[in-house]
Amino acid sequence: MDVATETSPPGDRLRRRAWRDYSRPATWPWWLHRTFTLLSPVVLALAGAWIALAVAGTTQAYVGPLAIDVAFRPTLSGESVIHLDPVGAVVLDTHSGPVTLDISVRQVDLDGLSGYVDNPYSLSGLDDEITAGIQDVLVDAAIRAALTAVIGGTLAAALVLRSVRRTALAAGVATAAVLGSYGLTALTFDSEAVREPAYTGPLAAAPQLIGNAEDIATNFDAYADQLAGFVANVAAVYDTTLNLQTFQPNDDTIRVLHVSDLHLNPAAWDIIDAVAEQYAVDVIVDSGDIVDQGTPLESSYVRPIADLGRPYVFVKGNHDSVATAAAVAAAPNAVVLDGEPAEVAGLRFLGAPDPRFTPDKSVRGVPDEVIREGTEEFADAAEDLEPPPDVIVYHDPSHAELFDGIAPLVLSGHAHKRDTYVLDEGTRVMVQGSTGGAGLRGLRDEDPTPVNLSVLYFDPETKALVAWDDLTLGGLGQTSAEIDRHQAGEDDGAAQGPEDPSPAPDLEN
Repeated sequence: MDVATETSPPGDRLRRRAWRDYSRPATWPWWLHRTFTLLSPVVLALAGAWIALAVAGTTQAYVGPLAIDVAFRPTLSGESVIHLDPVGAVVLDTHSGPVTLDISVRQVDLDGLSGYVDNPYSLSGLDDEITAGIQDVLVDAAIRAALTAVIGGTLAAALVLRSVRRTALAAGVATAAVLGSYGLTALTFDSEAVREPAYTGPLAAAPQLIGNAEDIATNFDAYADQLAGFVANVAAVYDTTLNLQTFQPNDDTIRVLHVSDLHLNPAAWDIIDAVAEQYAVDVIVDSGDIVDQGTPLESSYVRPIADLGRPYVFVKGNHDSVATAAAVAAAPNAVVLDGEPAEVAGLRFLGAPDPRFTPDKSVRGVPDEVIREGTEEFADAAEDLEPPPDVIVYHDPSHAELFDGIAPLVLSGHAHKRDTYVLDEGTRVMVQGSTGGAGLRGLRDEDPTPVNLSVLYFDPETKALVAWDDLTLGGLGQTSAEIDRHQAGEDDGAAQGPEDPSPAPDLEN
């Protein structure tokens, strides 16, 4: 008689007898019993590893401003999935191993991200920081997943089989499965798969937004380095104006810096600040589209306004949301025009927000009648104003003829191309190009978009525009800076009318 059996508690003897009866029933043939004996550790090892990975196989970490979850999960076909809830996921066919890499962006540190927006130079290192961080997290997650799978498979076999030999076999099977999966993944890994992503969820409707990210990140490094050349050339341009045999402003002249369509380009702030300081402007006027999508996250982009040291007059463009306008208004030196006149630096400004909010192609196609009706409504209110405004600021100049005779000057943007013309009753329309070089999206294009801004000179007594300097700074890859000085009454351009209409800007702007 087996002494161990005699001395074991009755409960243990019953459990062993039940398992023996289950694993070796009298009706089983010998070959089936042998197959069960061999396969049970394998099945338990794989099942235990699978359950363990599902329960405890996720690694949580911070990479730059992103909080991410990384998990390796057993699947029939290998791929890498980046979850960007709630907008969808990016699926990459990176390998053929029986394991899927899941990366989920769980949270975005808004305070940390705003630091990158506030400091444009830090953007050039953000891609390197995230790349290095992701690599470290992937290594940690792979080690964690391997240990979790092996421990899970071993525990499952130990709890069910209660055999040291079979438990050791299960541990070996789990280890071999992990090493085999990782090995096959490494052998079949295709780094070029990131160039052909698939999109799921709402993200599938606009893959071009992410497809441009690589070009923008690559080009911004060069753009940030080029910025020093921009700012240095501003001083040279100003020195040139002092020697021009044309109008020369005096200390009493009101100087206005007109900017427009920054479109979220962080480099624009340094240029605006440099020009404002060099030309000693009294007020900066922004005719809209300061951001790209009008999201609350973009609102942190406007924080440098408070550091410009002079009034900042702003009117909402079609890319700006109500939240964007509120973020601008939060700056102590900002004046957001919303249908009421404002006296700033000795001039009477009047402006109103663009009647549309069309930040992307999904909301394009606003009927021209809507734009005209919104402009007409604002023009009617402006016409009744006493005293009349010195300057009207309105983002879209498509129907600028409605302002003719109401104010001597209309400042607009939207077209990303500078233009000026005088209407039939003497109102001058000045359309500014993009002070942000059409924004970060301009860095995708081979042809650089120039940076445009203008310094306007007003008579302090009559409030009339007497001259202006058009500054043009080269786009990506160029450090040129040009200046054209104009005087009122010279080269007024064509008047807008039925026979010579000013073309309406493309609504993609």
